[in-house]
Amino acid sequence: MKNWLFFLFFTFLVQAQNEKEIEVVVVKKAPKIATVLKRLNKQLLKNVDTTTYVYQLNQLNFENTDTIISRNEKQLLKFTDFAGQFSKKNEIENKDNWFTKIKETFKDYSAKESPIGWISGFPVRKNITITDLDFIRTTRGYAYKVEWINDEDLLISFQSANFYKGQFVVDRNYNLLSLSYEVQAPYPFYYTSDQSVGKYHTFTSSWIYQREKVAMTFAIVKKKMALVSLSIEEKLRDFVFNRYNKEGVTFTKKTNFSTQIELFRRIE
Repeated sequence: MKNWLFFLFFTFLVQAQNEKEIEVVVVKKAPKIATVLKRLNKQLLKNVDTTTYVYQLNQLNFENTDTIISRNEKQLLKFTDFAGQFSKKNEIENKDNWFTKIKETFKDYSAKESPIGWISGFPVRKNITITDLDFIRTTRGYAYKVEWINDEDLLISFQSANFYKGQFVVDRNYNLLSLSYEVQAPYPFYYTSDQSVGKYHTFTSSWIYQREKVAMTFAIVKKKMALVSLSIEEKLRDFVFNRYNKEGVTFTKKTNFSTQIELFRRIE
């Protein structure tokens, strides 16, 4: 009888120990990158906070050590989507043409054709048109890693050997929460105007992105994405702007620019 009781006790003890040692680990499977990008692009088009907010724009541009553009202004921004549909208005409009007040670098340009737009407005427009960013639009040439960082949010890291590397975070509904990226190697950019004069385009512009580093953050307001901040660092090398008339090129100059832009939503 004692032996039998000892056997039962020993069996119970072994079972209890085995049950204690067995732990069930559930690994939440991350979605494929194609699924992430497809659903993120849908949200960037359809799930955007369309409230008009006041943003503070701070910008410095440097040629060597000389400041040639300095902007510090409040802007009213309303986003219809993050595919390039937005409206912008300065809170206090400058009635004077500020293009004419800057240094000698741009004295040969009119306000309409000035390359200031390329080193001022274009960087912001490019980055709030998120659906057109290379690593969001297509997976070609990129390696991605998708992982859960908690029960709610996904972290996506991406890298291309000769282009961009960075990461972004989306929530479980594929709303964008943050995005950062930087260029891996210098790359060229070229633009030609739609308008022509004679057999020439009105102007052409080209440069090399020596440095491009961007960071964006978002808030979810009533379940919709709202831009909170945008930071852009750029170094443009061999910037060339050509203006043409019927006889050919009338102006050309090679310049280097270093730019810092900060755009953030004001909390009044």
